[in-house]
This record gives sequence, C-alpha cells and structure tokens, in this order.
Amino acid sequence: MYKLKVQRNKCNACGMCALESNVLHEDSAGIVEVIGEGIIADADVEKIKNVIGLCPTEALSLIEDSIDVAARIAELKKKMQEPLTFTPPSKDNYEFSLEDKDQYAEELTRSSSASVDGDWEYNYKSYESAKSAGERAFRDEIYSQADALGQQVIVMYEQRKMNKVARYAETSGNYKYGVHQRLIKKLRAFVNEIESYTGKKISLPSNFYNFYTKDTEYIDNLQDHANKWVAEGFKENMKPASEFYTCVKTDKTDDYVKVSHWFGDDEYKTVKKYAYYINKESIGRFYRYVARAAWYAGKYTSKFCERELERFHKEITEEWKNKISYLLQKV
Repeated sequence: MYKLKVQRNKCNACGMCALESNVLHEDSAGIVEVIGEGIIADADVEKIKNVIGLCPTEALSLIEDSIDVAARIAELKKKMQEPLTFTPPSKDNYEFSLEDKDQYAEELTRSSSASVDGDWEYNYKSYESAKSAGERAFRDEIYSQADALGQQVIVMYEQRKMNKVARYAETSGNYKYGVHQRLIKKLRAFVNEIESYTGKKISLPSNFYNFYTKDTEYIDNLQDHANKWVAEGFKENMKPASEFYTCVKTDKTDDYVKVSHWFGDDEYKTVKKYAYYINKESIGRFYRYVARAAWYAGKYTSKFCERELERFHKEITEEWKNKISYLLQKV
C-alpha cells in the first residue's frame, strides 16, 4: 500500500492534480493538500503515478507504506464515531457593539447630510415665523427619515456581522459554510481511507456530501419578525424632533425695498427680514441618535445568534451521524 505526499512549498496552484485525483484538495489559496491520510489502494497506484507526472513543479511523491490494515480499519471506525466539535465565533464577531454604532452614525452623517444644503431661507416677517418654518422643514425633510435611517443601520449591521454567523452563504468567512466545508472534507477522507483499506469502491448516494442544515426555522422566524421588533424598539429609544431643533439657526437682515404709492411717488424703506437655515454640522447629532436608537433596538441579536448557532450545531450533528452510520455499514 502507498501514501501520497505533497510538498506544499513547491505547489504552484495549477490545479491539474486536484482535478484528476479524489485524494487531493485545494485550499482557499489554491495550494493542494492531501485529504486524510493520503492512502492509495494498490489498484489506484498507476492512476496516481500519472497524476504525479502531471505536476510541473514535482510537488507530489508516492511512498510505499507497510500498513496493518485490520488495525487501521479498527482505528478508523473509532475515529469516525468521535463526537463533532465546533468552535463558534466569539461574541465580538456578531454583537452589535458601541463601535459599530459610532461607525454607522458617521456613515449616515456622510451620506445623508448631503441633502441639507445649509442655505439661508429668507422672507420671513418675524423671528418666530422663521424659527417655526425651520423647525417644520427639519421635521418634514430630515426627522421624517428617522425610521428608514434606523432600519438602514440595522441592515448594515446584519449584512456586515450577524449574517456571517447566523445566515448561510457560500462565501469565505461565513461560519455555517465553513462548517459544511470542514465536514465534507472529513467525509471525503473517511471514504478514501475505507476504499483504500478494503480495495472496494463505495457506492454513495448522489447527495451524500450535501448538508441541508443551513438556516434553522428559528432564524427564519426571527427574520420574519425582525422588522417589527426593530421598529418598536427604535420608536421607544428615538428622541422626539423637538430635541434636535438646535440644528435650526435663525437670523435677521436689513433689506431695502421700493414702495410705490397710488399718487405716483416711490420711496425706499428699510425692512427687516428673518431667515433660517439647517446647520450641517450640528445635524450630525441627529444621526448619532438614530444610530443609538437602532443600537438599542438591535442589542437582542447577539442572544439570537447564540441560540441559532446552538440549533445549527444540533441539527448538523444529526446529519453527520446519519452519514457516518451509512459509512460504518460499508466498512
């Protein structure tokens, strides 16, 4: 019996060998590695030699190994029945933190305050009318967006942190996808060893390497209700519009106007006009409070992530046990 060895420092990630052999696997960088022990059955030696010949950098080699097959099969059976272990992400990976809140507030300020032109709005006859107009403009044009902005903050958080843990996506860095890939690799190693030790090809179901536990019903239900929970929590923690009226500035100026009389004489008079504008800089306080209210509404998500991971681990462990039970029957 033989073992296949790889000198990873020589591999140039061309991928040809992995395509031609079921005992080789490419890592995320394309560098090839042996699956499991790399045991090659006698019947497959010639095929593997051809694969070795394809390697342009001579990174592959085949060495003869004397193996006590009965002992290795017994060891393999024991290894296959070992319980699964998981290393879930730390809370820092999915908690809605104060640092996140500050970052999202800054992004809101940069993107949303562009709609505030900061120009003076004149033609008001009194300080009170200008002030009222400015406050009304703030309520209608800025504060009215508070709910939508709060939801935007929650979406940013979910996409950047929560979904990497609680939602399944076939992308690097997604926790659930990473678990799937690890277990698939282990299954392939077991199958390769069984076939090598027994000299028989195992007939596997077409979906044997598929794991169907991705998003549990719990996270699906959470997503269905999330908007409602966030909206309610946001409204409870968001301050009223009147708390932000300090961003409305009021001033007055003198204007010279021509006054025409019916008997034909014109005269010029000095008239005081009042104005308001919405201060771009001080409106940042409003965006910070939007992010703060969204943060309070979204603080529950760390506990939901923990519960979702517990359910995911439990369900995928059941899938794993069923697949191992099937393989043990073939040993």
